[in-house]
Amino acid sequence: MNILQQMLDKLWLDLTQNGEKVLHQELGFDDWLELTMSAGRSLCLNLIKFFLEEADRQFKASAIRQHKYTVKAIRETTKTTLYGEFTLKRTYYQSKDSQNYFFWLDQVIGWQKYSRMTLGVKARILENVATHTYQEALEMIPQVGIHSKTAVMKIVHQEGTRLPNEPVLKQKHKKRPIKALFLEADEDHVAYQDSTNRFMKLVYVHEGYDLTQPRHPLINPHYFTGNYPGTDNEELWTEVLDYIDANYQPEQVYLSGDGAKWIKNGAAFIPHCTFILDRFHLRKYCKRAAVGIAGLDRTLYQWALAGQTKFIRDYFTVRFNDPMVTAGQLQSLKQAEKYLTNNVSAIKDNGLTAYHGCSAEGHISHYLSRRLSSRPLGWSSAGAQGVARTRIFQLNGGNIARFLQAEQRQASKQAKVTKLDRRLHVKQNIKNKYYEQTQAAFSGHLRGHRSLWQHGLQTGW
Repeated sequence: MNILQQMLDKLWLDLTQNGEKVLHQELGFDDWLELTMSAGRSLCLNLIKFFLEEADRQFKASAIRQHKYTVKAIRETTKTTLYGEFTLKRTYYQSKDSQNYFFWLDQVIGWQKYSRMTLGVKARILENVATHTYQEALEMIPQVGIHSKTAVMKIVHQEGTRLPNEPVLKQKHKKRPIKALFLEADEDHVAYQDSTNRFMKLVYVHEGYDLTQPRHPLINPHYFTGNYPGTDNEELWTEVLDYIDANYQPEQVYLSGDGAKWIKNGAAFIPHCTFILDRFHLRKYCKRAAVGIAGLDRTLYQWALAGQTKFIRDYFTVRFNDPMVTAGQLQSLKQAEKYLTNNVSAIKDNGLTAYHGCSAEGHISHYLSRRLSSRPLGWSSAGAQGVARTRIFQLNGGNIARFLQAEQRQASKQAKVTKLDRRLHVKQNIKNKYYEQTQAAFSGHLRGHRSLWQHGLQTGW
């Protein structure tokens, strides 16, 4: 209590002295406020330090500690928190049973091994990285005293990549029947450090567009992202299907996208699913088909939506036989012809009454491209995955700090279970070994000695 009183007296003295400087216009009010808040943070960190050191001393003096654990050393550790750093001493123990070494205080609090940062710091860095560069993410929390972008990168690689597309464990509830459920999918082209471009895929499920709001927001959207390899993407579509099965009983599912193979595979994977080609890419290929003829793309667009396949084929026949078409134009025409003729039904289904449209291109631009590909960056696979997962995790309503804490608690429980299983296994081995040795010794005796054992068991020694 004397130490606490001394710290409070010093805080009050500094506050009043700086306050007098403010009154005499020797110090600005904001500077006074910052100095006071900094001193308050320092005081709180010291109080936490003394509390934890006292808890460690009490455990050290307890009877259960003296019975089970041996003191090996007193060691210092420095922890970086959102409010600054603090250094404390805690005891290093050895178990008399397992001979394992451990810090009791670290295990009780749940501090990660070999990490100077608390989970709160890691969570805040991930939140900042979702919208800012690694350097900016550090500058947004100057109290942590970390200046290395490499430290941020390690957090993104280790913690960010583990963030799931389903952040909240929802309570069991009845699945809602719904007439139409909507899926939209697209990908961002991300530049990697090995000079390649790969897809960062985005799929989101929603119940339609709220047409009563100015910007027509999605109704109950849920997002999925990741650098899923291959073209079938069974892992991605399995996650999407699990989410749908847990929440809905849809009569019909509409999947919109640009016609990529992995998106069409999703339409085959999801039950009762109809693929519809989004109008953004339809306009893009109609402009490509109208190369060299201004304004014709609108006509081609209307023909495609109306299902006028014959008109479109006749148009391409004429253009392919036109001697004025250059080699470059011919290449564009071939690409457009293949795209429009291979997706006739998917284009025509844009006119279905229950279908609302597709905004996947805008979602890609806003949620992925803005951070991953809008600037000339070179990502590692883990870095791109970590940043993308962090952005989508927050978009789905996830709390990063709570997730990391839950993961740490789960890891501690798993370690205890593993330790218990190991102990039971050792005890069982000892028991089996003792039984085998006893049986061998008993059966190894001569017949007369065996009779003596039997007689002793029956009548007593």
